[in-house]
Amino acid sequence: MINHFLVTMRSQGKMKEFLNGYQMYGCLAAMMKTETAQWLHDNIRSPLSQNIIFDKQNQKFIWEINSFDELLSDEIAEILQKNKEFHAQKADMYFSTESIRHEQIKGFADIRPLSAKLMEEKYISLDFLTTTALKKNGAFLVFPDMEMILRNWWNSWNMIFPDTPFDDEDAFLLLVKGTFISSYHISSSVYRMKGNDIRGFYGNMIIGNRLSHPMKELLHALMVMSEYSGTGVKTTLGMGKTCISIASVK
Repeated sequence: MINHFLVTMRSQGKMKEFLNGYQMYGCLAAMMKTETAQWLHDNIRSPLSQNIIFDKQNQKFIWEINSFDELLSDEIAEILQKNKEFHAQKADMYFSTESIRHEQIKGFADIRPLSAKLMEEKYISLDFLTTTALKKNGAFLVFPDMEMILRNWWNSWNMIFPDTPFDDEDAFLLLVKGTFISSYHISSSVYRMKGNDIRGFYGNMIIGNRLSHPMKELLHALMVMSEYSGTGVKTTLGMGKTCISIASVK
């Protein structure tokens, strides 16, 4: 299950546009129970993704938190309800909450109506709004690799929805064979955290496919899920924010 929280906030005091999700993760962890924060730190595949985006037009910050564990979701919901002001200590910024939106995506039955809207489209636009990195042979890639993206989404689905796993490796190979990058506008990027620089990419890709109807449904379900799970490594710390839309340019 996915518990999706969207928090709209305004900065108190001097505005800093270059706040990132790593700084907000520190803010969230500081408000959690000690054992919860330690549990998240110790998890190899964290049941949490989060990121923060600055809305320049409205001069607001949009903080998105996605939890894939029920007890963790309950604790996050309580934190957000009790605290109307937040202090991101690593960024030395204070925020006041304007609104909180909470929705649940319980499984494939909730994903399917969203993915069905994409079924008649041959091309889907994939936007990476925060630095996104894929790791291969111990090194971070600075350019997207379609097979690695699909594998990352596939693994995320199985972690988030263990009751309805995708466990057919032959189906995965068909998915890889029939999905391709049609065009892209990608730039290299650096994400700074813990005194380290992680190199990756951000920007837009147009994804096409030559898939049968059932395989296309599978692809689109993974795409919808990616908006909550993110793409690539360290999505808990704000990397890999992913958005999909119908492509206007093919």
